Amino acid sequence: MSGLLTEIKKYLPLRVYGKGAVLELLREMGCSVDKKTPLRVTDVFRSTESGELVCFIAMEGQENVTAALANLRLDITHPLFNKVRNYQREVEVELAKPEQDVNRSSFRVGDLYKKK
Repeated sequence: MSGLLTEIKKYLPLRVYGKGAVLELLREMGCSVDKKTPLRVTDVFRSTESGELVCFIAMEGQENVTAALANLRLDITHPLFNKVRNYQREVEVELAKPEQDVNRSSFRVGDLYKKK
């Protein structure tokens, strides 16, 4: 995952599109956005809490917001499109697993990338 983080940083600022929870949050903030509204990522980091990649999104006239990379979408023509999509799928699969007596709050995306 640190490889993807490094690669994304090379392309900053990055044009993305929101989906799901990101769009809901922005609408609650009074922004008029939909899934086709371009957003601008100015930085990306790995969350120490969840291990997930998190992006800073610059909003004109508003405070910057953060959003998980799993809730953002790149243009299909972007060179990192497939890598980001694969990362998002891995996160979705991990989060969809049955709990099996595990505290879901302890899940870290970074655990996906540990050597087995």
